Amino acid sequence: MKKTLRYNFRLKPTAEQEAKLVEFGSYSRGLWNLLLSENMRRYRYDKTFLFYHEMAGLIRDLKKFDEFSWLKAFDSAASQQVARDLEVALKNSFTKGRLQRFPRFKVTFKQKKLHDDSFRCVNNSNCIRIEKGAISLPKIGKVPIVLHRKLASKIKTATVQLKHGKWYISLTQEVECKSAKQVLSTLVGYDINSQHTVVGSDGRYAKNPKFLKSSSIKLKQIQVQLSRRKKGSNRWQKSKARLNKLHGKISRQRLAFAHLLSCSIAKTSDIIVFEDLNVKGMQQFNGQMVIDNVMGLITSLTKYKAELNGAVYHEIGRFVKSSGICHECQHEHKFDLSVREFTCEACTTVQCRDLAAAKSVADTGEKDLMASGIVVRALPKFQQKSPSKTKVFEQSEFGVGSEKKEAA
Repeated sequence: MKKTLRYNFRLKPTAEQEAKLVEFGSYSRGLWNLLLSENMRRYRYDKTFLFYHEMAGLIRDLKKFDEFSWLKAFDSAASQQVARDLEVALKNSFTKGRLQRFPRFKVTFKQKKLHDDSFRCVNNSNCIRIEKGAISLPKIGKVPIVLHRKLASKIKTATVQLKHGKWYISLTQEVECKSAKQVLSTLVGYDINSQHTVVGSDGRYAKNPKFLKSSSIKLKQIQVQLSRRKKGSNRWQKSKARLNKLHGKISRQRLAFAHLLSCSIAKTSDIIVFEDLNVKGMQQFNGQMVIDNVMGLITSLTKYKAELNGAVYHEIGRFVKSSGICHECQHEHKFDLSVREFTCEACTTVQCRDLAAAKSVADTGEKDLMASGIVVRALPKFQQKSPSKTKVFEQSEFGVGSEKKEAA
């Protein structure tokens, strides 16, 4: 099975190339707004939309007029991609169960290097390729690129964007997933909380690095400096750029930490069980803590990396209780978030709250997977005469599975 993945790389364009990238970003934004306004006009007139082929025909017709000569300077494949993206956005906006409203117009900031325009190129006839530390882009040329990893396959699309004062390119490629493991020997449940990013039922944990908190002093200094500058002045622009740069650094630190942690989780477990957390709801109460703890990012990254390694990823129900449950006798307790260790009222076992929650997540995930027939408990030949009890799992065929005898 193949999976389309997106890899981000840093670009280091020359001054001339950077001006061209900015120009292409503005063309993409202008074309989006033009096609969106035409769709809104059509909808007001007869309640219909322009589909991709109609928008592509409109772009061809507009190139004939002098006032739209900038469309000729823009890459034709990139302009067609704008039409495709708008068609998808319109379909998503007016699907049943969503708010019936149009996508937003794209706007840009007029300050220097604060714009966030982007454009996407399609690799037709191998027009996008990497040679000698530079990537070739249509109508732009060879732009120096920082390759931090080897390419897995042929490039499908390339999206160029300016983030926090630095140019990045996002390349999509098709990656071959490993075949699903038939024998799954390890099942680990993970609990996500405010103190630790994740705590595994196998006893491993990762502390929350709190990148935002570690940079809070420097952030406050720049924010105070920015408040004392006259808005729009050169000194205000410099302070704003410094603040933007620092936020970009914090964002990259979080992403790097999430990638390293999710990669470690995906490679060391055959069955991975997480909680289905309502991250958006949690952000309403303590948004800074939730964002700094990369709660939602960890689960999404672990999911696709588990699929690449042939492992099984599962999330237990959102409303299933996991915290405060004794992992020895399954007795439920109620206590405040400040309590990190507790003694079970039934069996008097002293245990860590986070570790007990992770073990509860693992037990619930095991029951869910066996009930749905995704895995069945099996006994390998080399463990048939083993005196110790060992849980070993294997994938069942087409959702049909029955629990076999546990190793005795």
